[in-house]
Amino acid sequence: MVTNKKTILGVFAHPDDESMGPGATFAKYAAAGHRVAFATATDGGAGRLFDKRPQDNYELRKLRRQETTAAAQTLGIEFLGFMGLQDGVLERVNVLDIELEIVRIIRKVKPDVLVTFHGSGISHHPDHRVMALALIGAFLGSGRVGWYKSALIDALPPHQPSKLYYYTIMRSMIDRIDWPRDVYASPDDEISTIIDTRDTADIRWKAIKDHKSQGGGPPFEVLYEAGIFEREAFVRIFPTWVKGSAIESDLLDGLDE
Repeated sequence: MVTNKKTILGVFAHPDDESMGPGATFAKYAAAGHRVAFATATDGGAGRLFDKRPQDNYELRKLRRQETTAAAQTLGIEFLGFMGLQDGVLERVNVLDIELEIVRIIRKVKPDVLVTFHGSGISHHPDHRVMALALIGAFLGSGRVGWYKSALIDALPPHQPSKLYYYTIMRSMIDRIDWPRDVYASPDDEISTIIDTRDTADIRWKAIKDHKSQGGGPPFEVLYEAGIFEREAFVRIFPTWVKGSAIESDLLDGLDE
């Protein structure tokens, strides 16, 4: 176990983003003894209930909470719950209200590192893109006194995370397979950080399968069998990564300096 324990916080739009995204990286750091936690904006009520999209989504929302709890246990990380926002319509929500909710979580959890999806949304999902925008605002403001005109926020001590990352897909990896969906994949010169996740790729795949109600979605088994879960890529937003600089192999690089 590590002697200098750090905290990594993931903030995502939907149940299953934590597993279908940087799940192997999260499992790796948790297994090493670091605290890894995540919060999810929506309860996934606009998703699939196996092969259907039900009009009455009560059972789906209940099941997706159970699945997310199970996936978190598989990954060995903490599920902090849903933020109470409506799935599929985050672009209609004031992004500053979402930012406030993220700041509340940051000030409670006090992470060293923040992670969300790439600003493209990867799948170009508007919910993912809105969360990326809100997280940047929260990163900038969570450590500032008087930044927010909210008594609930002001009651929590400011906390400034040290690093902010976007999880992304490597184009050089995705081009190796016949992937059936339109996704944004980062060119190699955009990627700041590559994590060796060979030891936790199987765990990520098991966590994805924990979200069994979404089994009719993207065929992630193709990625798993092609070995693509064995490396996960990130774009470091802060401190700003300069194109051409050395590639990191650790999200915690520099935190002990």
